[in-house]
Amino acid sequence: MRKVRIAVVGAGLIGLRHIEETQRSQSAQLSAIVDPSPRAAEIAKREGVPIYSSLDELIAKARPDGIVLATPNQMHVEQSLQCIAAGIPVLVEKPVAHTLEEGKRLVETAERANAKLLVGHHRPHSPILHKAVEVIKSGILGPIVAVMGSAVFYKPDNYYDEAPWRREPGGGPILINMIHEVGNLRAMVGEIVAVQAFASNSTRKFPVEDTVAINLRFANGALGTFLLSDTAGSPKSWEQTSQENKDYATYPEEDAY
Repeated sequence: MRKVRIAVVGAGLIGLRHIEETQRSQSAQLSAIVDPSPRAAEIAKREGVPIYSSLDELIAKARPDGIVLATPNQMHVEQSLQCIAAGIPVLVEKPVAHTLEEGKRLVETAERANAKLLVGHHRPHSPILHKAVEVIKSGILGPIVAVMGSAVFYKPDNYYDEAPWRREPGGGPILINMIHEVGNLRAMVGEIVAVQAFASNSTRKFPVEDTVAINLRFANGALGTFLLSDTAGSPKSWEQTSQENKDYATYPEEDAY
């Protein structure tokens, strides 16, 4: 059986994970990497695949069966539109867009073209989240009246030095991290119908937020609060307390929700 040829655009932190998973797949193979950086050229050499400096060059010279976009958030929409115009199925990393308006433009274009567009939200496929939803739906906790959540962790300076776009509008912990928590909350509690929030950048002084306090109202009447920050060390986050990411330490008495 012929393997599906997948090209990965962006060989950064998340792009490397896609490259690793594609190489391990029994039904897909890595066909190319797109990234203009010297480091990406080294990765392509190591993986034994060609390297291209742009998405246009890839499509013109080595059209793949599918494309993974693991590029900076601000590039997601335009690159997804390129894939749609070329008729190539695309998995775009979350967030789907860096602004609401751009997200709507992409979705409307994809729907008109009947394009194959998937956003890379991995937690809906997580057995940990599935179990949490199962417990809640079983009724053992009773009706959900309210939820308090947190995603508080410290990102070192090199996290931003290696990818300066994370400091700019379109980056920041709301679009990089909170988007996962919104998915969790929708799965466990239900649709969110109202949001209030205060955001601050007083710690890092970047053009984007570093800390956010959020109030939520759910369609079923439940209320929620959420604290988000990437400036403070804390064990209270889903990745740590659920052990979704086993690289992090965890403590039995702590929780994220």
